Amino acid sequence: MEKQGSEQQEELRGSQEKRTQQPQANPVAVLLEWSGKKGTYALSVLLAIIGVAGGMVPYFAAGNMVIGIFNAVRDWSFYVQWACIAAVSYAVQIIFHHLSTTVSHIATFATIANLRIRLAQKLTRIPMGYVLDTPSGTLKRLLVEKVDSIETTLAHAVPELTSNITVVIAIFIYLGVLDWRLALATLLTIFVGLACMAGMMKDYEVWYQNTITTGKEMNNTSVEYVSGIEVIKAFGQSASSYEKFSKAVYASAHAFIDWMSHCQIWQDAMLSIAPATLVVVLPLGCLFVMQGSLEPATLVMCAVLSLGAFQPLYAAMSFGDSLAQVGTIVEEISEVLNYPDQKRAEKP
Repeated sequence: MEKQGSEQQEELRGSQEKRTQQPQANPVAVLLEWSGKKGTYALSVLLAIIGVAGGMVPYFAAGNMVIGIFNAVRDWSFYVQWACIAAVSYAVQIIFHHLSTTVSHIATFATIANLRIRLAQKLTRIPMGYVLDTPSGTLKRLLVEKVDSIETTLAHAVPELTSNITVVIAIFIYLGVLDWRLALATLLTIFVGLACMAGMMKDYEVWYQNTITTGKEMNNTSVEYVSGIEVIKAFGQSASSYEKFSKAVYASAHAFIDWMSHCQIWQDAMLSIAPATLVVVLPLGCLFVMQGSLEPATLVMCAVLSLGAFQPLYAAMSFGDSLAQVGTIVEEISEVLNYPDQKRAEKP
């Protein structure tokens, strides 16, 4: 029996080492694989692209209306037409955004339900030692809170991040067609803003792992404190036990507070600099117009489009924390789902 037990432990250790050595897959790709609903998410992305594109059309409409004023267009119907196009496009944005999130949420909630069932079934097949060695608070948090937290990534990040990046690329391609110099000028403040974001992301993994570690410790300590409250009161150990609990809560809270303090200055700088595209586009554009190398109408259109370039990009970047969080959650779920099943003795 001892030999069989040692062999089983070696086998489990070997399988764990193999999983550690394997390259980590993209967490979003793993989630989509678990969902079994790639087609539904593809439809959601398509609807989101249409919605975001609809939100960018008013910029084109505004640009054309201003160009009409410069060209002394006296036909009132011209301006009414572009105003109607802008209104319809805004309605398209709202409708298709709603359709996109509806489709993605239907698929996501089905995925979360199936994933919880898979985890619950897996826990009945893995060795009892693994379950006993894992704090009950950790398993509860995995099955309930962490599985539930992937909803943001699947239901929002997948369609919205993809669609916003696609639209940003389309805007810059069109800006390049209009005037490549002003397209590069538009990128200047955005690149400076991204440099500030790089400062904000410095030591991101260290800060993030600190929040994960302290959060786990707080959850485990909370479960232990509540579960043993009767014993604590009976033996008069409430002061020492509460001190351990309060220290865990304090450490978890300050893991986030210290991280946010580090990020605040960089984030403020990014949000102030990156959207200020006109600071560069307008002076250069006026210079090019004075030199005769750029039409005033083209300058107006480039200036208006440059104003709309950062908004979808920032919307895409806002999912960075969600993607980092879901990567950790996918690893923890994968650890349970990929854990070897309990080998049961064969009947003679």
